[in-house]
Amino acid sequence: MDTELLVKDRECGNCTACCVELIIQDPELVKLPGVKCRHLNKTGGCSIYQTRPKTCREWFCMWRFLPLLGEDWRPDKSGVLIKREYDNIPPGYEGKIALNFEIIGRKAVVEDLIFIETLCGYIMKGIPCFISYAKPRHELRMVFLNDRLRPLIETGNFPLLKDSLSSALKSCIKHSKRKIFIRDGKVIAPQNG
Repeated sequence: MDTELLVKDRECGNCTACCVELIIQDPELVKLPGVKCRHLNKTGGCSIYQTRPKTCREWFCMWRFLPLLGEDWRPDKSGVLIKREYDNIPPGYEGKIALNFEIIGRKAVVEDLIFIETLCGYIMKGIPCFISYAKPRHELRMVFLNDRLRPLIETGNFPLLKDSLSSALKSCIKHSKRKIFIRDGKVIAPQNG
């Protein structure tokens, strides 16, 4: 995305979620998800910030782009890393910016009213939304939420909405079985398992 669209005066601060949670496959750096980058200082911050790889210079979480999300949505505070999703967009949602709400902190965040209201607001605007769970060294499993949650939002069935969201998260956790690893400088996901 264009850095001109970043929310003015919003900075990462002490958040280093992307330095831990992302898969990085850059010629200068290869890293598994859920593993601290080798350049991450013990006290936070990047030890090679001025010369960090292109991937690190150009990647921003969606909190940096979405002005309606307050400071509490910063990934290290919310436990949610919102990423732009480019693949697996269901028919009818093509051409829209899709959001993946990756749970990197406590799982119970999906029961928080602010999380639910924010997610439902994006779904009602027609923005394709996914949920996923960050399991270190494992392939990320995402669940598409719009078709599952929209009818419950429209009917105001809040208890069933919460149950459906919790069920989607449990599915992500249960089906994140494939461990990934680095071989010959590349991240590899085995075909079985």
